[in-house]
Amino acid sequence: MKQESCVSIIMNCYNGEKYLREAIDSVYAQSYKHWEIIFWDNASTDRTSQIAQSYDSRLRYFRAKVNTHLGPARNMALEKAKTTYIAFLDSDDIYLPHALQRQVELMESADYGLVYSGTLIIGEDGRKIKRQKLRYSSGYILDKLLRRYEISMCSVMIRRSVIDQEGLGFGEELQYCPEHNLFMKIAAQHKVGVIHDPIVKYRWSSSSL
Repeated sequence: MKQESCVSIIMNCYNGEKYLREAIDSVYAQSYKHWEIIFWDNASTDRTSQIAQSYDSRLRYFRAKVNTHLGPARNMALEKAKTTYIAFLDSDDIYLPHALQRQVELMESADYGLVYSGTLIIGEDGRKIKRQKLRYSSGYILDKLLRRYEISMCSVMIRRSVIDQEGLGFGEELQYCPEHNLFMKIAAQHKVGVIHDPIVKYRWSSSSL
């Protein structure tokens, strides 16, 4: 797989069999074809392994020896990704067909460290609950994000070189929402690209934070 203009989609999963195939299939249905999935199985005990490994070599499957918090799990998955761009999709969320295309096009239009988009929020049954409306536009928006954070993890793409050059990663000391720490560090130093249209479906469930 060529490294240039290629995307690694990191999918962390723990016992996510219920919606997993729908999430993975949404990646395979992308209009943008230069991608791989870095699948990190966080020591699942359900059928996660069988489902993930039923796909072809574009899905690279890794299994943790023991279950960990999300920060360490996301960092271990991040170490496996060597492509130009990194995106994130959890095992119960769904990409719309042009998600990666929209993200890559915006990334390549300017020197953004991170891009994010609006989302459609769906319920456990897949029905739309509401559409997230974003307040901000592309640029240096750290001050705005400090007042009102509006970045959905599943809508994010980051530039790999930002991670490498600045030694960044997910905060392993944080039990919840380690991505907030990482994304704000990127926003502190780089322009952020904003796609106001929803390009991903984020699933609310009884186990959502």
